[in-house]
Amino acid sequence: MTAYERTTARLRLRRVERADLDAFHALETALRARETPPREPPSRETSAKYLNAFAEVWEAGELGYWALLYENRIAGFGGIRLITGEDGPHWNLYYRVDPALHGLGLATEMAREALALATEIRPQWPVVAETKPGNTAAIAVAERAGLTKQPYTDGDPYVVLVKNPDTAA
Repeated sequence: MTAYERTTARLRLRRVERADLDAFHALETALRARETPPREPPSRETSAKYLNAFAEVWEAGELGYWALLYENRIAGFGGIRLITGEDGPHWNLYYRVDPALHGLGLATEMAREALALATEIRPQWPVVAETKPGNTAAIAVAERAGLTKQPYTDGDPYVVLVKNPDTAA
């Protein structure tokens, strides 16, 4: 287990590995099929591109997204990673969980652990999550983890939720 890997009450949070491609691709395919309207599944190459980018963060020695292991299988992917943008550095909070496991609180459990780690490593950086306006479940996860929804204008492509350093525990 690396320094940034964690264990919660129900989850083992380990670094993403390139060998996780089958699980990542299956998850993305299942999640897109549940959208309204359903989206085309990603190509395996597209899934590999994203997963490889996630793995490269860890390979560079930085904190990246985790594979969420629940009952000895990959239940999803998520965590935090550094983003440097025009507004300065911040942690990006990301979470995707197998639809068959929705409603168990796994994303919230992981998100809370990710926020605790963010506060431990770089408490001066805000934590940010972005999601589509209609994704009420993702918004609820971010809010349960301690992020606050920012002002939203109809037509914006994303809802932004933030936990600022001054409100970090």
